This record gives sequence, C-alpha cells and structure tokens, in this order.
Amino acid sequence: MLVTVSMADCTGLWRRTLLIGADGTHDENPGVLWLQGPTAYVDSRGFAGTLAQNGNIFEWHRAVDLQPPGPFPDAGEMRWEGDVLIETGVHEDYVEHWVRDAGEVVPTGALHLSGPGGTPALLVRVGALFGWADCEQVLIGTVGAADYRSLGIMNSGNKIQANGVHWTVDRTEGKVDS
Repeated sequence: MLVTVSMADCTGLWRRTLLIGADGTHDENPGVLWLQGPTAYVDSRGFAGTLAQNGNIFEWHRAVDLQPPGPFPDAGEMRWEGDVLIETGVHEDYVEHWVRDAGEVVPTGALHLSGPGGTPALLVRVGALFGWADCEQVLIGTVGAADYRSLGIMNSGNKIQANGVHWTVDRTEGKVDS
C-alpha cells in the first residue's frame, strides 16, 4: 500500500543514508543533512529555500545556493518504505533514502531574510536545532551550541543581526524563538 507523504511529515532533521546515482553507483557515506521546517529548509550540501508539494512530487526552490544551479529543477517523487523516506528524481536519474532523527520538532519556524542589496538568508528552527544559510555559509546545528553562538543572532522586531550583517525579516513562518 502506497502511503502519501505530506509536507507535515517532512518536518525535522533528515540524514541521507543512501544515494543511487544515474550510473548505478551507491553512496552510503553519512554526512548529508536536511533540516525541514514548515516550508523552509536548509540542506548541508550548501543550499536553502522553500519546499513545495504537488501530489507526491516535491520541489526544493533555492533562495540561497552556494553552488552553481543545476540544469534542472530540484524535484523528486517521495514515498515511504517503512520509516525511510524515498526520493526518486523527476528530472534527473537518482534515488535518495532519508531517515529522520528522533527529537522534538517544536518550536518550528523560519525567518526569510534580506540583507544589503537584497541578498537572501534563511534561519530555520526545528525543536532544539537550527539551520542558517546566507551567501557565505550553510550551517545546521543545535541552538545555543558554538556554531549558533558564532552567528551572534540578535532579533528586534522585523530586523535581525546575524553573521555580522543587519537583515530585514521579509517573511516568517511558525515560531523561531523558544
């Protein structure tokens, strides 16, 4: 029986356990993380943005991308196999297996930010975890830990200072503060 994946199912920290490439190679090396909030996400491979769903097809729209964009939209068909989320490429030939880490997912939220010259940034919060992405770096870690403290995040209304830059909050979703 096929169980439909919903956006709400995706909230949390995901670890990629398998990548099967177009040539059939298998990569089981740990290290790729994906932190998903209500719609906003941060991916340890160097990009962040919003996730959209159309049926069982999910598309990762990138607001911040430290790599040159690929030739195709980042879209995958999602399905469950037990507790494993299986993503199969729509425009490219790949399969990824994702497993969610245990842990609280509240508070959950995101701040969509713009800096000098309209430069985008994103702060995502899921439970005790955070994701940060700007034009210089992408981080996923624990709120209050060294990486988080190094950002020097200070929030004041629709303004935020983080990573030494003054940002304007363009859009919020959910709750970022604890």
